[in-house]
Amino acid sequence: MAFLSEKAIVRPTKLGPKGDAPYPSARGTIYIERAAPLDLVKIKAFKDPKGIQRAEIVKIIEPSPFRKTASCPHYDQCGNCTLLHLKTEYYRKWKTEVVREAFLKIGVSPEQWLKPIFSEGHNRRRATLTLLKKRGKTTMGYYKRRSQELSEINSCEIAHPKILELKAFLKPYLHLLATEGEPLDCLIQVVGDRIDLVLKGPVGKLGKPDQAFKQLVRDIFEVSSVARVSWKDQSRIQPLFESIPMEISFGELKVKLPPGAFLQPTQEGEKTLVEAVLHSIPHSGRYADLFAGCGTFSGPLLKYGSVEAFESDPLAVKSLAQASKNKKLGIYRRDLFKNPLLHRDISKFDAVVFDPPRAGCIEQSHEMALSKCPTLIGVSCNPATFARDAKTIVKGGYRLKSLQVVDQFLGSHHVEVVGVFKKY
Repeated sequence: MAFLSEKAIVRPTKLGPKGDAPYPSARGTIYIERAAPLDLVKIKAFKDPKGIQRAEIVKIIEPSPFRKTASCPHYDQCGNCTLLHLKTEYYRKWKTEVVREAFLKIGVSPEQWLKPIFSEGHNRRRATLTLLKKRGKTTMGYYKRRSQELSEINSCEIAHPKILELKAFLKPYLHLLATEGEPLDCLIQVVGDRIDLVLKGPVGKLGKPDQAFKQLVRDIFEVSSVARVSWKDQSRIQPLFESIPMEISFGELKVKLPPGAFLQPTQEGEKTLVEAVLHSIPHSGRYADLFAGCGTFSGPLLKYGSVEAFESDPLAVKSLAQASKNKKLGIYRRDLFKNPLLHRDISKFDAVVFDPPRAGCIEQSHEMALSKCPTLIGVSCNPATFARDAKTIVKGGYRLKSLQVVDQFLGSHHVEVVGVFKKY
């Protein structure tokens, strides 16, 4: 990191949409990390690898009225969370305002803001911990912010308790599996009362699973709640052992999840999003589920009518196809970025649900805007790209009936939003 100046004393007045505090300087805007509005702080500025001017707090001279002491003992060392120093009332108001400002910026307003839903913590069911064995010492935790230095993590304000319990159990086993000096990423996902574990990185003496590795994995199976272990190389995930099928229920579907499959960050958040979608659709009809994944919305929609699910990931499509014994569900492998569903096909549905990645779905939005489908429901974890796509849809003759903030990302700037569009 290249430092730009000597230490300076500043008082930022607001937080930006990414959770840092923008401060104007002679050299341009500096983004102060882990600040609170109205803090009086001594900072030291630097440029990140992308050339953006940032600053770290050297000393808090006068704390903001919106600041609190983070209850997590690892907050200063862990790079995962960035907003645990904010008081709850301010944090929740700020997250709501991030969404409001994204829509205000593009000139689109919903007819109704629904009551926001906030995560309470200790319920994130997915985490990637990294293990590093070096000179006989093993560290397992998260990287420090903007650093390749690992910090040992023994507790977490965010993660599901089973993840930390398994971390403590796994560490001595993984010490034997890991390659000296090479990081081993461990994706741990809680699925009901079982654990799905994906290891990424060199293992064993050969850098890949060998007999000693497989025997240790069997030992893990025998004395833990891990139900499946997979190993990921550069191109694919290879399932190694599975004691019982890694299944999850989405409404009327029981889906066998691919290793490391995407799930909503929290079970409570998934329930909230599904309820929001079901509340907004006509309770009889034909539905489309775009960017369907493994069927988070497709399964519950089957209760009310027929569903056509569109997804590009071949493993997710395969899992849906295996789960579907219901003639009301059609499954199509389709890259909606390269080959969006056309407006004439969208017009055949009574409602369309779309839940794209963070980049949004600008091309698909153009087709939805041109359609005659009476109801569109969008789910997104990026308010900025969702607002952009919403503007396209509204220009096509839809009204944005409602927006709801759903915060599944406690401690970070990320936030989910659900928007309901109705054709005029």
